Amino acid sequence: MSSTRFAERPAAGSAGGSSAGGSSVGSSARSSGPRSARRTRRRPGDQGNRTREAALAPLVFLLLVLPLGGLGSLLSGNDWWYSTAFVVAVVLAVAALFRLLPVPGIVPSLAAFAAWVVTITLMFAPNDALFGFLPSFDTLRTIRGGLADAGASIAVQSIPADPVVSIVALLGLSFGLLALLADALIFAVRMPALAGLVPLAILAVPYTIHQQPFDSVLFAALCALYLVLLWLAARFAIGARVPEPTSIRSAVRPGRNGFRAVVSGVVAILLAIVLPVITPGLTPESFHVPVAAQLPSVYSSGVDPTIQLSLDLRRSNPVLSLTYTTTSSAGLYLKLVDLSDFTDGPWQPESTDTAHPLNSGVDAPDGLASDVTTTPVTTSFQISGLRSDWLPVPYPVTDVNGLSGDWTLTPGSLTVTSLDTNSDGQNYQATSLDVQPTAAQLESASTAVPAELANYVTLPGDISPFIRNTARSVTEAASSNYDKAVALQKYFTSGAFQYSVTAPVEGHYDGGNFAAVATFLSAKSGYCIHFASAMAVMARTLGIPSRIAIGYHPGPSTSTQSDGTTTYDVYSDQLHAWPELWFAGVGWLSFEPTPGLGLVPPAYSLSNYAAVSAAAPVRDSAGSTAAPTAPKAKAETDPSITAAADPQVQAAAQVRAWLIALVVVLLAGAVAATPAIWRRVRRRRRLHQMLRGAQPATLGWAEIADTASDYRFDVTEGETARAFAERIGHIYRMPPEPVAALLAAAEKEQFARPGSAEASPEQRAELVADVRAVIAAISAQASAADDRRALLLPLSLWARLRAF
Repeated sequence: MSSTRFAERPAAGSAGGSSAGGSSVGSSARSSGPRSARRTRRRPGDQGNRTREAALAPLVFLLLVLPLGGLGSLLSGNDWWYSTAFVVAVVLAVAALFRLLPVPGIVPSLAAFAAWVVTITLMFAPNDALFGFLPSFDTLRTIRGGLADAGASIAVQSIPADPVVSIVALLGLSFGLLALLADALIFAVRMPALAGLVPLAILAVPYTIHQQPFDSVLFAALCALYLVLLWLAARFAIGARVPEPTSIRSAVRPGRNGFRAVVSGVVAILLAIVLPVITPGLTPESFHVPVAAQLPSVYSSGVDPTIQLSLDLRRSNPVLSLTYTTTSSAGLYLKLVDLSDFTDGPWQPESTDTAHPLNSGVDAPDGLASDVTTTPVTTSFQISGLRSDWLPVPYPVTDVNGLSGDWTLTPGSLTVTSLDTNSDGQNYQATSLDVQPTAAQLESASTAVPAELANYVTLPGDISPFIRNTARSVTEAASSNYDKAVALQKYFTSGAFQYSVTAPVEGHYDGGNFAAVATFLSAKSGYCIHFASAMAVMARTLGIPSRIAIGYHPGPSTSTQSDGTTTYDVYSDQLHAWPELWFAGVGWLSFEPTPGLGLVPPAYSLSNYAAVSAAAPVRDSAGSTAAPTAPKAKAETDPSITAAADPQVQAAAQVRAWLIALVVVLLAGAVAATPAIWRRVRRRRRLHQMLRGAQPATLGWAEIADTASDYRFDVTEGETARAFAERIGHIYRMPPEPVAALLAAAEKEQFARPGSAEASPEQRAELVADVRAVIAAISAQASAADDRRALLLPLSLWARLRAF
């Protein structure tokens, strides 16, 4: 008789010694029960195993608190680390202590949860608790309010943030829950490999919020701890199925392949650390994926402000940053910092090495001649939700007073920086100039670049030729630097470009660098930093000094007072970037190339400024009815651009995109369903062959064996059908009569004289029904998860087909 393929061997006295198969199978099933043997659990009374499981708690503690230290780049001081580590230690210690006791497996997790609740209550809301440690409804309200305060504090602080009590409470809550999750994954769910996702998620937090060098040492240490955890879990049989005393020991024992698993893990870790170093292009910067974090704007040295700007613009809960009241007839652009050093890496804020104390006076604006008309503007500021080392002021500022703390002024950019404090809660007054050059003054500005401004036209020699060629094409009809600047702005606001804070992330060209500029000019979709960067870089290729200003755009006014002043509320989603270009005799002037925000560009930046310079400011083509007088840029006459802006073309493109997405989803679903379909076809073909082919009972046992394999019942070669039936009876309650009938028919097929065991059509149909009954019994006694695994990942497809 051929054999089944089961990895387990029958226990002594169980194989081949039963009568007719059915009675022994049924009796063993009744003694063992249908589900208990399949359920993962500890052996009752195994004190040594409980001790070993509890001994893993320090290892889990290290896996959580080591990556917690990585948040040190985001938070100042160390007290927050000790508080959070204490919460984690309490949770894991309580779970370990209860795990030493002979209690059901769920009790340690419940005790750890209770310890987490009590610890958080004692540390952060004891005054509202019952008896000082039991949480009440008032406790929940207090903690909820603290979490709201933590969110507000995070929203207004810069990096590194002050770990106020609400932030420490948030860390305690979060990491206590993570400790509960890791403990449950290892000991309750019995899947220790998944616990590695918890420290990995913690480790990723600082790098998704703040650009910084990757800590390879910490990563290697965590990986080593994780491998030790997996090895010990295998040695302690955590995660393995532990059978009942009445069942058969599996041939694949826990821990058998632990060394091989550890070696494989070490190789993978070494590759993860070494490969990015030795392989060109595979660097951390290559895989930068900005995340819409909730941390605030930071414009200090060492931080890529363009990325931080993108995070703020995608924030779903904008906060009030400041309020100002001004004598200006229109809202003000408020500058925080300039980007002027366009290098191959992320563009950084300008150096403050030349800054001097603000109280020593404000320098005159660079390049502004006395014959240019200016109007003084007085503005009062109240900062309510901005915590930054940089102070928002209009350009060019001529005086700032009312500040607390020590502040410095950087000549040239006229930006104000703090030495010992920040902008949060500051109330101050600033006087600035509204510069109003005439068209003639701008047209006649010299194209010669002074030596002191040479850095503002500097570019690397290897930037994409596409940037230079686009700039020349857009400005080919312009003669002066001023005309070229107007043409550049008009190119971006003519309708060919779209405003989007998500397209750069999806297209992987977010940030401030030359690769992002080139991709943006091709994709024609981005937000303010991309428009400002592109115009500033293109201006430099034309010999026009330029820089990028980052701050706040004016936004709508909220009220007008009787004295003629106007009040504006500025929110975090009004963060903005715009280019500033330099013209001899006039100085630095702001331009507005970003469409889609409803912003009115400065009057001098419009193509018809020469004709209306004596009249009121007019809008650009983004919102104007005035006809431009400058020659049309290439973007206005390019048929491909016109077609791309056509609504029908856009609708067709969207339909195409949805169809492609649908096809991808259907293909992925088809691939995922292939094993299940193949397995069902195989079963149907076997059952059909049982009605017509030779040895129907043998085919039926082959199908039962494959079904058991799909349900993760280990298979071995060299086992008879009767031994297999008796062994599987220890796990499942098998229907006695179908099993006995199938066994008798299979043995008759194998051992009777040829031709004497031929089954009638009625007998074949009964055998098919018996096979279906056994399969139904296995499925009925399995869990829903086992059913899904057997359906979607049938192991029998990858096993060798052997007949009984």
